[in-house]
Amino acid sequence: MFPTIARNTIEWAGLTDYIEVWVGHSENLIPRLCQRLPQKSVDILFFDQQGTKMHTDLDVIVRNNMLSDTAIVVGDNVLRPGAPQFMYWTCAAGPWETQVVSLKEYKEATVEDWMSISYYLPRSPAAQRPMSIPEEVEQLAHLTDGIRWQSVEQRVSGEQWDSWSQRMRREFVAVGVKPFEVRPTQDERGHSVVRLRPRGAGELLLAG
Repeated sequence: MFPTIARNTIEWAGLTDYIEVWVGHSENLIPRLCQRLPQKSVDILFFDQQGTKMHTDLDVIVRNNMLSDTAIVVGDNVLRPGAPQFMYWTCAAGPWETQVVSLKEYKEATVEDWMSISYYLPRSPAAQRPMSIPEEVEQLAHLTDGIRWQSVEQRVSGEQWDSWSQRMRREFVAVGVKPFEVRPTQDERGHSVVRLRPRGAGELLLAG
């Protein structure tokens, strides 16, 4: 359904000569992407799949030198149900400057989720090291998959999700995942406004 909506929207906008929609699993499409496009050609990368697989896809793209030097990587649902390995690498160990937008889940007034925004830092020392995820983060990922499958097979209540989001916050802090947080505000017309921290602001704060 979603590919059909995307294609119809692209056609309606008159952009069919500029945009392609590929359908399939990331492990099959990323190698095709690497063959089709030149190196350093990806400026924006958006992840919205199983959280515990995001880091492996990101690693393949980085190792194939597909990200531009100013690339931005966005991850959805990184707190609920969570993306522990991805968040550890983009927040605590890898060549990234990351912030998160704290949001409420759709139609849920209390359950918190995060969308992460990571600026790529290809010249940082961490960019020369292979991705490495500690065992405690892998264990957290195992728990994350557990509640994800529970939500597929049976209902997980709002109270359970709220408790899980709060637990993930604590677990993230314990493994060194402490991103800068941004919370949406409302303008005079009641529209949500998100003011992201500009690229390089994190480095300036660390230097100060």
